[in-house]
This record gives sequence, C-alpha cells and structure tokens, in this order.
Amino acid sequence: MSARKLSLFLGCLLVIFSSLAIAWRFRFRGNPRLERFLCQFGICDNDALLERGFEQLGEGDEESVKGAVETFREALRRDPASAYRWCDLGEALRMAGQVEQAGYCISQALEHGPNIAPVLLRAAVFYFQVEQTRQGLECMYRVLEKTPDYDANVFSTYTRLGGGIDNILKYGLPALQRPAQAYFRHLLNQVLNQTEVSDVQKLWDWLTARSLVDDKLAGEYVDFLLKNHEYPTAVEAWTFQLGERKGGYPETNELFNGSFETETTETTLDWKIRRAEGVEVTRDSSNAQQGRWSLRIRFEGKENLAYSHITQRAVVKPGPHRFEAWVRTEEITTDQGIGWRIFDAESPSRLDVKTEQLVGTTKWTRLEKAFEVPAQTRLLEVQLCRRSSLKFDNKISGTAWIDAVSLRRDEIRETCQLRIADGEF
Repeated sequence: MSARKLSLFLGCLLVIFSSLAIAWRFRFRGNPRLERFLCQFGICDNDALLERGFEQLGEGDEESVKGAVETFREALRRDPASAYRWCDLGEALRMAGQVEQAGYCISQALEHGPNIAPVLLRAAVFYFQVEQTRQGLECMYRVLEKTPDYDANVFSTYTRLGGGIDNILKYGLPALQRPAQAYFRHLLNQVLNQTEVSDVQKLWDWLTARSLVDDKLAGEYVDFLLKNHEYPTAVEAWTFQLGERKGGYPETNELFNGSFETETTETTLDWKIRRAEGVEVTRDSSNAQQGRWSLRIRFEGKENLAYSHITQRAVVKPGPHRFEAWVRTEEITTDQGIGWRIFDAESPSRLDVKTEQLVGTTKWTRLEKAFEVPAQTRLLEVQLCRRSSLKFDNKISGTAWIDAVSLRRDEIRETCQLRIADGEF
C-alpha cells in the first residue's frame, strides 16, 4: 500500500472513530451495552462511568448499590491493574453485604498499590468497618511511615476508634521520630478526660523507650503535665530528659541551669528568654561568678522598659525557701534597676516577693530572699525584672550579668520551725 493510500485509510478511521465518540457522548451516553461495545475500539468515557457508580452508591438503596457494583465491575474490567478501581468495587460490594468478596477486592488493591497512601487509607477504613481493627491499624502504620500528608486523617481516625491507645502503639504507630512526635502532639491537643491523660503518659513512655524524644517535645509534655497539676511527674519527665545535664537539679537546686553552663532549651523548667526591643541577651564566658558562664543583658537606652523577659518555673513543696542570685552591673541608668521577682505562677496573690534592685556599677553582688511557700502553692515563677521608671530620664542603658541562680528549701529555718513546734525553744 502506497503512503498516500495509507494516509487516506488512517484518515478515514480517524473520522469514523471521532464520529462514533461524538455520537456516543451526545446521543447514546448511558447505554451500558453500547458503551461496552465501543470500548472494544478504545472509545470509553471512564470518568462518566465512575461518576455514575459513585452516584449510585450515594443513593444508597438496594437497587442502586447493586447497580454500583456492576458499574464498578465494568470500570475494573477496563483497568484491572488499578488499585483505585479495586477499592471502588470493594467498597460497593461491602455496601451490598458481600463482605468476603469485598475483602478480596481490598487485598487486590493493596497488592496493586502497596505504597499508595490513599489506597492504604481506603483499605484501613474498610477493615475498621468490618471490625478487623489490626489490619486497619497496619494500613495506617504504612501511611504514617511514608508521608506526613495524611497525619490529620489518621490521627482523627484513631480518636474516633476509642478503646485506648494500646493497640495503636502495638500496630498503628511506626517507631520513627516524625510520625510518633506528631501523634504525641495530636494527643496533647485532644485531652478531655483522665483516660486521655493516661494515654498521653503511655505514649510518652513508649517514645522515651525508643529514644524518640527531644528537648522541645519534652518541654511540651512538661507544660501539659503542669497544666494538669501533675507536678512530680513533670519534674520526673524533665529530669529524665536532661540525663547527665541535670547537675544538682532538682535535689540541690530547684532551678535548672542556674549558672547558665549549658544553652537554654527555652522550655518551662529551664530559662525562657523572650526578645525585647533594645535589649541584647547572650551567654558570656568572659565574666562569670561561678563556673565558666554567666548571662549578660545589655540595655541599649532606647526604651523605658518594664522588663520581665527572663523566667523559669520551679515545682516546689510548701515550707521555708531561700532564693539566691549573683548579679553584676555596669552603668545601669535610671532609678529602676535590676532585681528578681518570685511568685506563685498560678495565683500571685498567694505569694509574690522581690529582691532589692541594683543600679549604676556594682561588682558581683548576692541578691537573696527568704520566704515561706504556702500550702496551696506548687509552682513558682522566678523572673529577672526591671520596673518602668516614672522619671523624665527613664530610658534604661547599661549592662548586667546574672549567675549562680538558685532556689532551695531553707533547711535551717525548717529545722528551727520544727523544733519550735516541738517545744524545744
């Protein structure tokens, strides 16, 4: 056949197929037998077929569901290697009450798309619907393992499952830092009752046993525990996270990192340093009262600051306490200098004490305060502070260093109080 005749022949075929496609789309659409016949020649509208199947499922009555099953069988016949089409048919069969056949379809979907997250999610939903919880969790596990894109879907499903966290930890959560920490944060934001508090604590133990915790996550957990008044557990969790970094905390000093020998973790039971306009805060290894480091605060003279941006919280027990801190100043201006405030973090009306302030230039000076922690107080906040000035010349400048900050029970006063109570004095 010459090239010209071949071109004419192919052109005719193109016209015929185009005409058939147009005729089907506008005149014969919705005729399954004709559509099946035309599909033999590659003239198929698969999108319309799928749309019809989902509409039938949506109608929900027995006849419509049966129709959906047949529609999705045809869609699968056209594309038997598609994991999505196996899912479609499996879901329709489940709605039609043919659970065993539906399960076969879902297994085929997983075989054809073992790494496709939407397929895994659809399979998981099927397994949960037919009460095969372990298989559903295993599918969710694989989703979490592969991508963060569906974390919210997976975690909300876990919340709806109920029944505690044990099976989720056993089958549904990979021991990888990203998904494990993401689920932990999800739980922190979902807690409504004591059972869920217990679930958070179980997950924390699971994470620490697998070394999946960092300082940031530990700080979030500590905040959660403090909010729920789990004070000893908060200290225990933080101490465990610190490991060898803890030094004398909390046995000899209820404040961690009091000499600033390590970089702050910016968590509640460590120093939190918030930024303030016109203030520079850095660790300083050239000027220390104890150890190798101190914390330097440089005021640039731009603002009349009410400064309270360096803080740490401490879990305490009632009784006599003593706070101490070493402070050095260099050309601190105005009548309002640098001092410390210690108060009940949950109710300052129960306890709120201050040390003296330092202005001008001073050598290393110990600022201290003895006070009684009342019976209701469990959480103190220690705060470096400078009150705003009422003077005309009120913009603070100069530099201060702080070091060797400590908070501890005053054992001498406590012993004296006990002896007085026993009538020894």
